[in-house]
This record gives sequence, structure tokens and C-alpha cells, in this order.
Amino acid sequence: MTVALVVGTPKGAAVLTSKDRRSWDSEFVLRGWPVTASVADDRGRVYAAVNSPNYGVAIFTSDDLKTWTQLPAAPRYRPEDRGNPEHHRIVSQMDFGGVLKGGGRFVDQIWTLHFAHGALFAGVSEAGLFVSRDRGMSWQPIDGFNEHPSRDSWVPGFGGLGAHTILTDGNDPDRMWVGVSAAGFFRTDDGGRTWAPKNDGVNGDMGQCVHSVTHDPKNARVLFRQEHRGVHRSDDGGDTWQVIEDGLPVGELSDGHRCSFGFPSAMDRRSGNVFVVPLTGDNFRFPRDGQLAVYRTSDGRNWEAKTKGLPSNCFTAVLRGSMAADQLDPGGVYFGTASGAVYGSSDCGESWSEVASGLPRIMSVEAYQR
Repeated sequence: MTVALVVGTPKGAAVLTSKDRRSWDSEFVLRGWPVTASVADDRGRVYAAVNSPNYGVAIFTSDDLKTWTQLPAAPRYRPEDRGNPEHHRIVSQMDFGGVLKGGGRFVDQIWTLHFAHGALFAGVSEAGLFVSRDRGMSWQPIDGFNEHPSRDSWVPGFGGLGAHTILTDGNDPDRMWVGVSAAGFFRTDDGGRTWAPKNDGVNGDMGQCVHSVTHDPKNARVLFRQEHRGVHRSDDGGDTWQVIEDGLPVGELSDGHRCSFGFPSAMDRRSGNVFVVPLTGDNFRFPRDGQLAVYRTSDGRNWEAKTKGLPSNCFTAVLRGSMAADQLDPGGVYFGTASGAVYGSSDCGESWSEVASGLPRIMSVEAYQR
């Protein structure tokens, strides 16, 4: 079984392939395009999201990870949709064309792509959700989410108002979840017509700044959430959350709150193991004492550090979309750093090795079986 990693960066995507998960071949594709997310459909076709301050967002597809074709459509808001002024302020440094001056709502980045139940979903900023039911040839807004009654109160995170997490229920096509930084976590039980916030038990003193959420679609009621203000678990589909930080490094945030801060999370579904990469608070944002460490929970409650093969003099970060599992046996887990290195484990996190280095800032990592 060949494993392929699609690693998104501001200058293109590194495609890393391996038949044994020890030696890797590398090719750099979509050169010049910022690649922000990717996903594979049920036929093995891979979709990569790109964006440009000059040309806007687009989606490319490939069947072999070598030849890429741009699709004719991408998520777009309606001309009359009004945007969030604070989001405009944050992203205006890249608004070379001045499109934000009119106050409209624009898709300036595709944060995540998700495929489930025959449909392709896109989470974007300015925060919104779109669906394609013809494999990316056309896109429709999910208005129940995009026009949510609470939208006027949504507050952007440091990187803007982004819908970065989409999860679905493998047994119920009408149930799905979306995470928005910093508006919180939402769930629909009626196919996207209505959405309810799901943040009970998460400290909201700085808003609901969810960073990432992971789960097994076959057991979708159990969710693991890496929040700005700690790591949480839900056993009821997000209705309630509990802090689970036993064994995790806990530090002080800029406002004095103590928690385990970080961005990405991933799950190996065969074993149920969950992985996070803690950082030293929201002010420093690098590994504690410079030791890059992945923390793993096997029982869903207690965590242990896995550092074998990881550098001990490391002061970079791992972004929210930059961690993935290949779902093989034993489980492979991979993550990329903001300084352009990719690390992988073929034994469910027990040991790590450097898969690639010298890349631009890594924004996304996805793993595919080929």
C-alpha cells in the first residue's frame, strides 16, 4: 500500500509518497499557488484548494497527484452578501485589488475540504460553508450556516474569520459539525437547514476560539477538541464538553488562564488514539523548552508525550490543518511545521522521523492511501 501526503504551502504543494513509510519520494506541484487544503473523494480523486490575492480561490483536481486540472467553479458568495468589518481589517493587507472596500463578503481562503455521503464540502473565510454535489463542478452556499442568526456577533481569530473544521456522521447524512475561529463549534441535525452552537463546558472568556476537532465518523458522538483554552472531549455529539488535560503540558495564556494550548488534532481510527501538539501558550507558540513533542491518548482521557526522533531544540509551531493520520495498521501519523519540516510515524506515534525539510511554511497536511 502506497501512502501519499499532500503538504500545502504558500508556494505550492509537496507530494510525498512511500511504499514502506520509511523512504519517501518527493515532488513539488502547483508551483506558485498557495495550497491551503486537500481531500480525496470515494473514487480516489484528490482536490486541492488554492488561493491568490490576485486571482482569488480555485480548486484543482488530480487522479495521479502529478497532473492537475483547475475546476471551472469554486465557492463564491453572492454580490449582495455583506462582510464582517473586523475580518476585512485583518485580511486587508493582502487586498491588492481593493475588493474589500465595498463591504462585500468574499471567499479569500478555502480553509478545509471534506468529502462525505457523495458530497464535497468547503469551509472558507470569510467564514462560510459551501457544498458541491457534482464533484466540484458547481458550488452552492449552505445558507442555514452562512446566514446564521448569531453571525453579526461572530468575532474573527488572529487569522480572520475562518470555517476551518468540517466533520460528518458516517451513519447520519443530516448531521454534521463546523468549527469557526473564533465563533465556536456548530452542529446541524437537519441537513444544514438549522445550526446550534455546541460550546457548553468550554471556557468562553475570550470567545469560542476552537482550533480543531477530530472524531471517528463511525462513532461520531465522541469528539476531541483542541481549543485556544485547552483540550476537551465530548461524548454526546458536542452537547457538553469536559477538559481532558491529564499528562498534557499546561501553561499560562496572555490573559492568565492556564490550559494546554495548541492547534492541530488527529485520530487513528483503528486504535482510537488521538494526537495533539501542545505549544507554550498563545504568547510564545513554540514547544515547551524547545522539545517538539506529540502527545497521544489511548484511553481518551490521559496523555503521554511521544518525542523519540523529534528535535529537542525546536522553536517553531504546527498549524491547525497540518496533522493527519493514514488509517493503516499500524497507524501512520504525520505533521508539518511552520518552518517547513514534515515528520512521520509508522507506529502510531511511538517513534518519529523527518520525512521532508526545506519546505515553505506548512499550512495543511493530508494523508491518502493509494
